[in-house]
Amino acid sequence: MVEKINEMDVDSSQNSTFSKRRRTGLVSSNINDDINVAHDAEHPAVSVVSDVTALKDVPKWQEVTEATLGGIVAVRASQPISFDTDYVTCFNATGFIIDAERGIILTNRHVVGAGPFVGEAIMYDHEEVEVRGIYRDPIHDFGFLQFDPSRVKYMKMVEIPLAPEHARVGIDVRIIGNDAGEKLSILAGSVSRIDRNAPDYGTYTYNDFNTFYIQSASNLSGGSSGSPVIDIHGRAVALQAGGRTNEATNFFLPLDRVKRAYEFIKEGKTVPRGTVQVKFTYSPFDDVRRLGLPEETEAMVRRIRPGGIGMLVAVTVLPDGPGSVAGLEEGDVLVSINGEVVTHFVTLEGMLDDNVGSELKL
Repeated sequence: MVEKINEMDVDSSQNSTFSKRRRTGLVSSNINDDINVAHDAEHPAVSVVSDVTALKDVPKWQEVTEATLGGIVAVRASQPISFDTDYVTCFNATGFIIDAERGIILTNRHVVGAGPFVGEAIMYDHEEVEVRGIYRDPIHDFGFLQFDPSRVKYMKMVEIPLAPEHARVGIDVRIIGNDAGEKLSILAGSVSRIDRNAPDYGTYTYNDFNTFYIQSASNLSGGSSGSPVIDIHGRAVALQAGGRTNEATNFFLPLDRVKRAYEFIKEGKTVPRGTVQVKFTYSPFDDVRRLGLPEETEAMVRRIRPGGIGMLVAVTVLPDGPGSVAGLEEGDVLVSINGEVVTHFVTLEGMLDDNVGSELKL
């Protein structure tokens, strides 16, 4: 099956005006979201530490947290007109500086919004700077704001490095941000999953797809959207995106595509994003077998991707899109692209983004 990769519309306009809230809705669950984490080459096992070791980390966490504060900003903004799935609103959120020289702040897409955005960033020392939206990802829940660094006159700004490769099951993290409008809150959590399907926030609102989400046992509220998820080395391993309102469960966006987009933006280039207009979900092998996966194919996939627990399944195929034209149907199981076995969203999106305008064989 050969598919033509279309390029998605990406807003990287420098003239956009400014955006949002943390998303805490009841999140629908299904059997695919209850997959236990297995460790493979992409998800190595985490060493177990004793309570004594954990106590020794307390001074380290204090040092890391203090060093990070100069990179956290509270976002105060409004959306003056309704646009797409966003409505007229004023809100508080969070962001963090990833490029002090260019004044680039990372936050959520649902903060930057799909339409006009008017806002300001409040630094740790309460300096205020105007910010504008310079990028909204067409699919995933991240976007970039920009401010004039020369307007920050008193505080030494801190850049928080992006380290998606260090997100691991079992690591302790700190979510530092404008939780509940308090400007600065520090909440502790532990990563429990790194292969959760994107949460479903309901209809008539923005929902992410075609990506894993990271799950953590921590309880946040409105205003924490866009907070960095910091590991003990002071690196951002994920981006706070949403959570459940009735449980201490939060969802973080992995930073793989974020880091890629930033590399293009800092060079002044358009971010290429490819799509076949198909929504996939990650399903465990027992579910995939019921869809007709041959035993020999499963054995081959398990051999090539040892430790893997599932595969990607097409759940929505846009009529007349590249996937539909090529014959892809809902319920089809993705085995390989151009001869390479693909069972993870990062690999899938990498191939789509790197082959805009080309053909891929599924």
